[in-house]
Amino acid sequence: MKNKNKKQEIFSSYFFTKNKKGNLLPEEVLKIVVAVICIGFLIFLLVSLYFSLTGGQKKKEAEASMNLISKEIIRIDNDGEYNSQGFPVPNPSGWYIFSFTEGEIKPNLCAGENCICICENVWLNQNLPFNNWQKRQVERCDDKGSCTVVSNLKKFDKIKIEKGGIAILIGKINSEIQITKKSISSFAGGGGEFGGAGAN
Repeated sequence: MKNKNKKQEIFSSYFFTKNKKGNLLPEEVLKIVVAVICIGFLIFLLVSLYFSLTGGQKKKEAEASMNLISKEIIRIDNDGEYNSQGFPVPNPSGWYIFSFTEGEIKPNLCAGENCICICENVWLNQNLPFNNWQKRQVERCDDKGSCTVVSNLKKFDKIKIEKGGIAILIGKINSEIQITKKSISSFAGGGGEFGGAGAN
């Protein structure tokens, strides 16, 4: 028992200076608080660095995917043949494809025109009062996304880019570019959602 008490005394005297009543002195408390603050700051710094590196990579992936989508839209808009197999969008996983059309706030990247963007989704409940979700989404697309103008774009629901990529259907109906996510049932069938090859 004496040995155990002696070890505890050595341990506590090594790490903590106490006064004769056994309380921690203010300078020791201050050292502990400063150490906790420093550790917290280092964790914050590492997390920020990680997200800035991965965010930059995802923006490059978004720009590469948007470049390919833009070329396919131009091809379809010039009466190119409709691809019923779908157009692959491999990256960035976890991000979304958005449409911004007439009557909506648009990212500055769209220059006031209808456009399609790939960017992160703003994770806030859209139904909360005083929540300017659309404005925040537009800012996110401006800051960290990639957009391309499609003047004859028809509004579509946001499409999530799943891990491993997705396929989208790009068609032209009544002079409007329409984009939808290719469903699993569309993979099995031939015509997809725009009615087969060459639907204009």
